[in-house]
Amino acid sequence: MWEEKNSNNPHVILNEVKDLKNTLFLKNLFFSLFLVTHFSCNRENQPKYEDYNEEDFLLVPGIVTKVTRTPIFARGWWYDYNIFYAYSLDSDTISVGKEMDVDMAVSEGEAIYILVHKYKKGLSFPTGRRITPNDEKVIQRYLKKSQDHGVKYFGIDEK
Repeated sequence: MWEEKNSNNPHVILNEVKDLKNTLFLKNLFFSLFLVTHFSCNRENQPKYEDYNEEDFLLVPGIVTKVTRTPIFARGWWYDYNIFYAYSLDSDTISVGKEMDVDMAVSEGEAIYILVHKYKKGLSFPTGRRITPNDEKVIQRYLKKSQDHGVKYFGIDEK
């Protein structure tokens, strides 16, 4: 009965609208904070070359197996370039690596040097340096091996 009488009261309606507006604002705020926290915390902390001692790395020839680019809408027409590469090419077990968001002008099939950590298996970084003619022979043997097996890159899962 009390609600019926006060439901026509403009002050009561105004207070209810304000309460609803505050509730929606708080829900949106908490949802936005959740999204920001979730996506920023789930981001992989990629190891950086600078975090290690440079004497713990070997310089080995490798080949770029794929280059992808992802648009970054916040920066306009900028792109993140991601490089996928293979190394240990003279072995039966090919090692692979990837470097995300790099500033390197390379293309698929290009031979580059890879810095490989001596003690941590799978830790590697592309250098972008062009390889010497002596190491070019390793690349040529690898490409021949790939061709003999009828695949684009031997030892690389293309999925």
